[in-house]
Amino acid sequence: MKKNFVFILMLLGLFTLAACSKKSDSSEAVKPVEAFYDAIVTQKRDRVSSITCAAWEKDALRDVDAFMGVKSELKDFSCSVTAEGKDEATVTCKGAIAASYGTEVTDFPLDQRSHKVIKEQGEWRICGY
Repeated sequence: MKKNFVFILMLLGLFTLAACSKKSDSSEAVKPVEAFYDAIVTQKRDRVSSITCAAWEKDALRDVDAFMGVKSELKDFSCSVTAEGKDEATVTCKGAIAASYGTEVTDFPLDQRSHKVIKEQGEWRICGY
């Protein structure tokens, strides 16, 4: 009886470790995508170079510039990894950017985009969608 209890505890511990390690890896690839949309709605253009790959930085800056001077917020926003390799991942998001143009609010849905995330200089960086 005592051996079964120890065996079950060990199995639970292994499952917990496996679940935690997978979640940790995935959340790291999500971070630059979340930071990118945060930079858009907070209009922090200077953050873009630290979260994007070099090849996509100009395009990312254009996206941020498109919302400059417009009050915007993330609505029902969440992201998750849908595919992940050693040095690249695909991240999809739900929700929208809600932008206010005077009295009119326009939603820009994010759920149709698959974000390419790569490891560049040892860090996850968004590299397009």
